[in-house]
Amino acid sequence: MYAEFRRNEDGRNIRVYSGVKGLVSHGADLSRQLSSMNPEVILVTISQAEVEGLRAFLKDPFEMNLSDYEIIYGIRLRRYGEVMTPPPIYIEVMKYSESSTCQVIGIDMDDESFNRAYTENIGSLDLLRDSLRKKRVLNADYHDTNEYEFAEAWAEKQKSIRGRRRLEEARQSNINARVIDFAEHRYVENHIIVCDHEFFSGLKASLSEHGFVGYVEDRDR
Repeated sequence: MYAEFRRNEDGRNIRVYSGVKGLVSHGADLSRQLSSMNPEVILVTISQAEVEGLRAFLKDPFEMNLSDYEIIYGIRLRRYGEVMTPPPIYIEVMKYSESSTCQVIGIDMDDESFNRAYTENIGSLDLLRDSLRKKRVLNADYHDTNEYEFAEAWAEKQKSIRGRRRLEEARQSNINARVIDFAEHRYVENHIIVCDHEFFSGLKASLSEHGFVGYVEDRDR
């Protein structure tokens, strides 16, 4: 899903591609978008360490260990198409970067900030609840009719544990702040933000608070 946000006071646009992580079709769609735009800068909702990790993966692929929740996510997402890990929307960003002079900037929390937020928000009771609810998460009715609705419902299901909700809110706040900082101080006209769809609603609200309105949204682009 591609969206554009415009701030009338200075004419700045913020361009966002919101993809569902794991879906091969969204990776292919993003690849076409990147080829069409030829962005000079890509902001992506993973950490900078993960950006570098994906660069290393492309050069020397290795087997990835998935958590139980990542496996359940993939099983449920398969109804909307082929699923792959690492997420194709991230892989396509790195492939484009390797074949161009494009700068890729990770805007999720760095490891130190994430570990601190995790320690502050996730307690032993949260971990116990997390381990006991896997079967319910697998069999839950997400009331989804497309991949975007599933991604949104899945994110909300994960945040039903209070500590995890606080952690994800901290990640969203960090992502929002990094995007606004880019818009205010580091703006490059030819850019795109590649956003994990679970962060899109919060990012859209933050942009609106900072005067970016009138977005154009196209789920089929």
